[in-house]
Amino acid sequence: MADFISSFGPPKRHQPWRRRLQDFALNGGIWLALLLFGGLSLAGTRRLARCLVFLSRPFLGSSSRIIEANLKLAFPDKSAAEIAALRHRNLCFMIELACDFLQSLKHPHRIEQRLLPVIVPAEYPPDQPLLFCLPHLGNWEILARMIPRTGRRCAAVTGVFRSRKLNELMTRGRSACGIELIPNVGAAVKVRAAIQDRKSVGLLIDQNISPKHGGVFVNFFSLPAPTSRLPASIALQLHVPVLAGACIKQDDGNFALLLQPLPKPAWEYSDVNTLTEAILEANAQLIRQHPEQYLWIYRRWRYLPANLTPELRQRFPFYACNNKYACPQELLETPLKDCSHD
Repeated sequence: MADFISSFGPPKRHQPWRRRLQDFALNGGIWLALLLFGGLSLAGTRRLARCLVFLSRPFLGSSSRIIEANLKLAFPDKSAAEIAALRHRNLCFMIELACDFLQSLKHPHRIEQRLLPVIVPAEYPPDQPLLFCLPHLGNWEILARMIPRTGRRCAAVTGVFRSRKLNELMTRGRSACGIELIPNVGAAVKVRAAIQDRKSVGLLIDQNISPKHGGVFVNFFSLPAPTSRLPASIALQLHVPVLAGACIKQDDGNFALLLQPLPKPAWEYSDVNTLTEAILEANAQLIRQHPEQYLWIYRRWRYLPANLTPELRQRFPFYACNNKYACPQELLETPLKDCSHD
């Protein structure tokens, strides 16, 4: 699946010595991480997560502030103590996520044993291509092992890293169950081709895509955020059903696929913006169910619309910066929605 650091871009052919040194260190770190953490038990993984979060507290700095600011935005009714507890659980989960991915590379059979049966609503037969529009919720890397269990031929839009070794590992993990990988650069044509070939396609949609690169401002947890219009555009053009989904890690360590359909078929929405906002709201409904498993460290509300009102500006997090693109005026005039669901 494409991820929030896919913007690092493709590897360069001629790299300076500093980049080579960084790649060497990263490759060594990956090997060491696989050796040390790739075989941990569930209890061991959780003890490690708690220990690392405790030890890293003095060094988290702005990362901790970003998580807290995003949680306050999404859950304004939670107390300071509840936000702090949720932030702690979220940091622990991020370490668990990384350890689980390492285990999927070193001991894939162990992960396979923890995947619960996948159930897709009967109105979506296996030969029906679907668009899975996914948030960074749960373990989106393990999700690549679950989607094929729907009985579908599948493809996923993926990011490319500068490190060759990291690319090799991520590709190995993501394609282990036969998913076709579509690079995020120039993905639109290949996504359409995959749908027309009756493949289902997974995309991580909760990323900042500026209007300059085809994004649109839509509400996400009641605040405008720039989002890719690609899934909505394809769904409207090709009449493809859209489902939000996530691979959630349960308390017992097993993984379950949660699916959230839209209130109505994608092609019944009036335009791309309306459908995109409906997709993000379906994502938000999943996030509210398991907020500790979302990627709150990402600067999701980074861009301030150029036509933002002063009142609404105060609701944006501290890291938001000015943007030269305006968002639809109705987003700035609509009464605030209730985004405080637990």
